[in-house]
Amino acid sequence: MLYHEFLEGTGAVDNQASYDEYKRVEAFYMACDGMTKEDVYRMAKVETVAQYEARMEKAREDELAWVMQNIIPAAAFIRGMSEKADYFRKNFVYVSECGNCFEIREVKAINGRSVVLYEFWCNGKRIDTEITGYGLLPSAEFQSYRADWHDKSLKELEDLFGYIA
Repeated sequence: MLYHEFLEGTGAVDNQASYDEYKRVEAFYMACDGMTKEDVYRMAKVETVAQYEARMEKAREDELAWVMQNIIPAAAFIRGMSEKADYFRKNFVYVSECGNCFEIREVKAINGRSVVLYEFWCNGKRIDTEITGYGLLPSAEFQSYRADWHDKSLKELEDLFGYIA
């Protein structure tokens, strides 16, 4: 039995967990003469493509809900992660692990770019930031985020800044 046959037969997502499950059930298949591929497919415990998509859709909705409640810290995070990927971008873009594409688009620069006003976009739709008290997000509110903090563990952050609750 080949791996792509296993994926087609089970409807599994192509990831490391599915491959590990394939290796586990393939050992049974090779050891037993009377076992069919359909028996192996029923025996496998994998996440199907439909289950994966449903889980990712829920994760995208939850992430967007969190961003709407915490718009300024989210903007700082997106700005930091975008600068980490490419420092010279005019607009800040970040694609999260669950597939949301966040973008902070420059609208207007004030006083020689000392303050820049941005619109917040998610998956190609403009997000209404009126709930934060801002029509447009001023860059002065989210300047302090450092993208290299994202990769650090809690212990490393505590070493940098002291105790973190």
